[in-house]
Amino acid sequence: MAEEKIPVFRVVEGRLLRVPGDIRDPKRRYSSVSDIETGKSYLREFTDEEERQRDAEEKAWEAERPQREAEAKRSEEESQRFRESLRYEQRVVALLDILGWSQAIAASVDSFEVTQRLGIAMQGLGAHVKMNTWQREHGGPGGWPGDPMITHFSDSLLISFAVDRYTKDSLEMTLSAVINGMLLNGFVVRGAVCCGQLIHRDFLAYGPALIRAYALEKGEAKVPRIILDRSIAETWGHGVRIENREGSLIGYHKLWRRDDDGWFFFDYLSDRFKMPGIETEKPNPTFQAFIGKWRQLILQRLSENMARPEVRAKYVWLAHYFNKICAENQKDELNPISV
Repeated sequence: MAEEKIPVFRVVEGRLLRVPGDIRDPKRRYSSVSDIETGKSYLREFTDEEERQRDAEEKAWEAERPQREAEAKRSEEESQRFRESLRYEQRVVALLDILGWSQAIAASVDSFEVTQRLGIAMQGLGAHVKMNTWQREHGGPGGWPGDPMITHFSDSLLISFAVDRYTKDSLEMTLSAVINGMLLNGFVVRGAVCCGQLIHRDFLAYGPALIRAYALEKGEAKVPRIILDRSIAETWGHGVRIENREGSLIGYHKLWRRDDDGWFFFDYLSDRFKMPGIETEKPNPTFQAFIGKWRQLILQRLSENMARPEVRAKYVWLAHYFNKICAENQKDELNPISV
């Protein structure tokens, strides 16, 4: 059975005419056309204008060949650099989780105020990511001190720093900012800090350190505290040694506190600017206002969760922590919480 010939047409004075014998001119181009109504296909010979246009396009394409080849080479070199960069680094990792987020989402369906509060809280976390982007872009040849990386996803925040002399201070400042920002929107934070192997980029994060931080956050943090893995607790937990001019020990400036179960956690309720050996007679109004906001939030959460003992227990722990701060700062005339 002979193969059916494909009809060939050309445009003559604006009219589509079939070429006798359906013979194609080897010096011209043709486009394949399908007729939707009949379901048949045919070839249409390029017009002179279409031939000139296609010649111009092919000439431009050929002229751009060096740029395309250079771009392809650059892209391959970039991909190769990325593949070679995928080596674990020793980093300090903090994985934070916002408590009460799911309940707030449920409540937001019927409350515009809660919906706004969630958005503002997310905007606050996003601000940390934006600042981190700025740091990487303006860090200079050696990068930003501590090589910070921050990734925000849903109600969690992943923070990591290279292990160097900036790590501890950078992490503590970031934790303070996140915790206080969440407080202003009525949320508390739980998490864990550990040190280990990690790959952390804008768009990916994985490694044993992240697995360890997740396990600690879910299994050991439990209440509104950010705990230190035991591998670094003994180094960070006892604070920074403070000496007088003669080199004698005054005390330790501590930002980590040992809990009753032995875990060190970030001491976010203490006055971080209070130095050992320096006492003042007058109350600190800034600290009083700060603690007052925490007192208000704790009382509210205790009241809201009377019928949910597993959730209320988290805020009972927070109330006891709050009361310890009150006892340690009696000159500030703080009001403990009755639990």
